[in-house]
Amino acid sequence: MIENYSFNEHYKRFEPHETKCTYCEQDHMKSMNECYFVPLFVEADRTNIVVYRSVKYSKILIGIPRCSSCKSIHEKATSKSQLITGISIVAAISLLVYNFTLLNPFVLVGGIFAMIFGGIYGSKKMTESFVVSQDIYTLEDGAERNEVVRDLIVAGWSFTQPSA
Repeated sequence: MIENYSFNEHYKRFEPHETKCTYCEQDHMKSMNECYFVPLFVEADRTNIVVYRSVKYSKILIGIPRCSSCKSIHEKATSKSQLITGISIVAAISLLVYNFTLLNPFVLVGGIFAMIFGGIYGSKKMTESFVVSQDIYTLEDGAERNEVVRDLIVAGWSFTQPSA
């Protein structure tokens, strides 16, 4: 299943032998640092007692080949969306605080939390739209297209970290 990969003991990750970019399907990666390493998790043990919960899991990193151009697009899209979201959140919170005398304190606190969580979600969606507008796959979509990742997902691994 992982014959097209070699395990790097130093970084504790599976590095691809394939160099063709998964995201644009045109260029080739020149360095292993250009890869996107997707973390995958599998639950090893779960304990659920009335007063105690714990979960033990395993984690692996699978390298998805990516060219320098796609890496640059992903990084620029992320930083651009975080900047726009950050400025928007600060401006909206400033308006809420400025109008604090007119608002109920619960509305103020609720509005601040709603803006922060909305900003996190909005930043993710904005990053995706910036990347898709460049005609390449998002980090998640490219990882899902990888055959080894798909096989591991079918075998019970997951993109989300288990919690107790």
